[in-house]
Amino acid sequence: MDTQLYDTVIVGGGPAGLNGALYLGRSRRRVLLIDSGDARNMAAGVMHNVLTNDGATIADFRARSRAQLAAYDVTFRDDEVLSAEPDGDHVVVTAKESGTLRARTVLYAAGVRSVLPPIPGLADLWGSTVLECPYCHAWEVRDRSFAVYGGAEPGECLAATLTVWSDRITYLTDRRELPQDERDRLTAAGVPVVSDGVSEVKPHAEGVEVVFEDGRTASYGALFLHLGIEPRVAPLRPWLQAPDLESVQTDERGRTSLPRLYVAGDLGRNMQQAAMAAASGGLAGMAINADLIREDRPGSLPEPPPPLPAR
Repeated sequence: MDTQLYDTVIVGGGPAGLNGALYLGRSRRRVLLIDSGDARNMAAGVMHNVLTNDGATIADFRARSRAQLAAYDVTFRDDEVLSAEPDGDHVVVTAKESGTLRARTVLYAAGVRSVLPPIPGLADLWGSTVLECPYCHAWEVRDRSFAVYGGAEPGECLAATLTVWSDRITYLTDRRELPQDERDRLTAAGVPVVSDGVSEVKPHAEGVEVVFEDGRTASYGALFLHLGIEPRVAPLRPWLQAPDLESVQTDERGRTSLPRLYVAGDLGRNMQQAAMAAASGGLAGMAINADLIREDRPGSLPEPPPPLPAR
């Protein structure tokens, strides 16, 4: 059992958790960051749209971030958090290997899981020629032909956005009947629709090959789609009593309606990209530091703003 009392335990070692640790470490806070190592964006291999790190590998970014944090009172554990729950003025965190840990606050930045449509072959190409974010990946496949899969999650806005990078885009509905507003937006964007069922996705010299249910095939430079997501909040379930952390976030700095619990990254109210996640981690770090000052020196700082509207 770890007998130290940390100012903050951070769950998740991606951009949000790492930047939160940087802000708190530089605020002379004692921080423990726990990371399970199975981040959502590992399949992509590299990160983009982060100044000085555009094109950096995710592994290198994380290693360099940890090295920089060594100057501060930030400890790392490669471990899996099993639970976190309040205990009076503290929070008790239980990790698989590290056991029981105590902290004054928890910054939860464990992210989300991507849920791919159950199409054979899709998962094998995820992160290489099957992609989601145009701002993160479309530059690398610019001017190729794109397929946009709109069968599981509507993707007409994604298709329209991709017209910046290619003028050869095809929308695959996988037999889903399109509502008129979705069809109208695709028409306005100049994107043709293929309604045939999709049975399989394969690698192809051009990028990706789509096999339709009638046996016909078509090749594209890349396939884009919107993914379903699952919030990674299982360790918080007894404490949270809500479907996700976004619904209990009370301000833009990651405070929640549950005292001592803060959120950053993909689980909060921000766009799911590395730069935005890192920014949210910094904001949460400032909120935690300010709230601990309020606790230690009552009346020294004004109270935080009123809660955001519920979602």
